[in-house]
Amino acid sequence: MKLPWFYRYRGRQVNSIYRNQKGMALIATIAVVAILCVVALEAGRLAKQAASGTIAENDMFAAREMAMSGIHLAMMILAMDGADNEIDSIQEPWADPEQISLAVAAMGLNPENVSLKISDEMGKLQLNALLKQFPGNDFNDAQVVVLERFLTLAAPEDKSDGAGSAVEIVNALKDWLDSMDDDTITGLTGAESNYYESLDVPYTCANGPLRHISELFLVKGVVDAILSPSYISQGMDESIQADIKDMFTVYGLSEVQNSQENRFSFSGTVNINTAPVAVLAALLPEGRDLNAQDLADYRSEKASLGREYIHTLESGWFEDVIALSDDEKKAFEKVITYSSSVFRADCTAKKNGYQVTLRAVIKREKQDMTGKWSCRILQMERG
Repeated sequence: MKLPWFYRYRGRQVNSIYRNQKGMALIATIAVVAILCVVALEAGRLAKQAASGTIAENDMFAAREMAMSGIHLAMMILAMDGADNEIDSIQEPWADPEQISLAVAAMGLNPENVSLKISDEMGKLQLNALLKQFPGNDFNDAQVVVLERFLTLAAPEDKSDGAGSAVEIVNALKDWLDSMDDDTITGLTGAESNYYESLDVPYTCANGPLRHISELFLVKGVVDAILSPSYISQGMDESIQADIKDMFTVYGLSEVQNSQENRFSFSGTVNINTAPVAVLAALLPEGRDLNAQDLADYRSEKASLGREYIHTLESGWFEDVIALSDDEKKAFEKVITYSSSVFRADCTAKKNGYQVTLRAVIKREKQDMTGKWSCRILQMERG
């Protein structure tokens, strides 16, 4: 079994749309960038055409360059957003399809031919946070509770062959991630290299963090139909059917690491301003999963005209929606956050019947020397 092909790309730093009066500043900025992008795009197209190839190759090349322009637009939008505020939520322009479409048009591209979507990787459950640190073998107890609850709530009614229970999957995933334990199996249902090497198509247990979400399917008990599509898609647009990549992430590396011991960890905190309903349900205390929809409704509620959001999503806003005991609140706050640093941009471009989709994971960070916000691509793949 092989992981899907993907490649790494180190992007150049770019600086960030905002609504109302800030929207005009964004459009002006994009207009300048658009001139440069259009010139570069046309020059690249002509160079490609002059060098070699058929019309089809040229169209595919043009579509890819248009998609790449969309990825760089996403980086610019996110960097500008980082400079404007410290909170990330579904209320912001980067999460608004209408504003993204306007930004694409301002770049001189036709929104009918170039579609761009930006989503928050930190609104998902961090699989690598199941361990306290790497290399190591200690469970992160708070993350065990959240992951087991999610897998239990999201399990389909009809269990597929080979699908593990929530506990079985968590144990097997822990063994996939951990090291320095002499390949000790976790519980009765874990799995180390001797299990994976005995399969019809053998492979070795990673004993380290997941690097791509598709690697999860290599773990014992994880199958395609492990999650109920209707459950994980609740609260989303009816045209969208969510899958594993919308619920889980392999990102979330903590900013502060133990460099002396060469160890690192993942924060495990989920941005409740962007998390899907199914993820919110897993974060809430046991028995309170139905309140997840209440949280989602609160953060998306708009005024009567449907233009402005009613509620601000500052720290602690969940207390205006649900009442938790002191212990429940403490446990909830341990696994949540209100801001993000890693995002995903999906851009599809069409040219004369040819289509290219690029999916990029983008890291947003503030430069220590200048104080300016910039973005770089951690990983990109072609869909």
